[in-house]
Amino acid sequence: MADQAAAVIYPELHTRMVSWWLCHAWRGLDLLEDTIENLWRWRIASGAVTGRALIEEAASLNDEARKLGEAWKTGKITPAGELSRPQAVRDTLAPILLHASFGSRTKESLATLQATNVLTLVKKLGKQTAGGENVLHWYDWLSDAAHPAFGSRIAYSSPPIGHQSRAVMMRVYARSPLSLVGKGSTQDLEPTIALAVADSLILSGKVITGLLEQSLALVDDFGLTTSAATLTRRSYWRNFVPTRGGRQCPCGRGRWSDCRHRWGGLAPVVATPN
Repeated sequence: MADQAAAVIYPELHTRMVSWWLCHAWRGLDLLEDTIENLWRWRIASGAVTGRALIEEAASLNDEARKLGEAWKTGKITPAGELSRPQAVRDTLAPILLHASFGSRTKESLATLQATNVLTLVKKLGKQTAGGENVLHWYDWLSDAAHPAFGSRIAYSSPPIGHQSRAVMMRVYARSPLSLVGKGSTQDLEPTIALAVADSLILSGKVITGLLEQSLALVDDFGLTTSAATLTRRSYWRNFVPTRGGRQCPCGRGRWSDCRHRWGGLAPVVATPN
């Protein structure tokens, strides 16, 4: 009965964790590549949209990965039991995976599956990462530029240039970086929105890549500790089979004996990259 319970629960949870990781990895990669391309081609309007989405992706991944890390930390030290251990592990992990997969803010979504307000996640990211005190500031600018508002109007303009008399003010518009040339010198003009896109790209890229590396270790630790792949005939990514002793661990992070894929051991740490 215990093996039957494990066979029902562990492969299901592991495949859901794998798909959760892949969705974040693919979305993060798409947004990172698109934002870099937008900056390279000076498509600042598009860059504001992808840069804003990058911050949201980093904030969402940060929240979900940390929750899964804490849940598996608890589940991994659950005492052995015929049915109690598989059930306890499912009780800790399944609600997080369910909310991550089906959480939504649409009118059709269930009240119990309302997605967390993205601004709440962005604020949390700002508090948990080094240099994050500017995250909300960048996010505000990018949100303004992603909509037909003031930010979008200055995406291709210079800062205001005023006459010393303060009687006249002007802006220069161009679909390229701007600079002020005169009297044998050149001064680059600050592109407010482009800088917000670039800053968001740097911080979000660090957070996303760091958390993906940590959370993949978490996914592998769950699969190898529970032997999930040996309990199903399904073929899926990261369906590693446990080995023994000093052999290379299937997870690729060292010898099996050093990787601690065993019940009661320490779970991989998932923390916001700084």
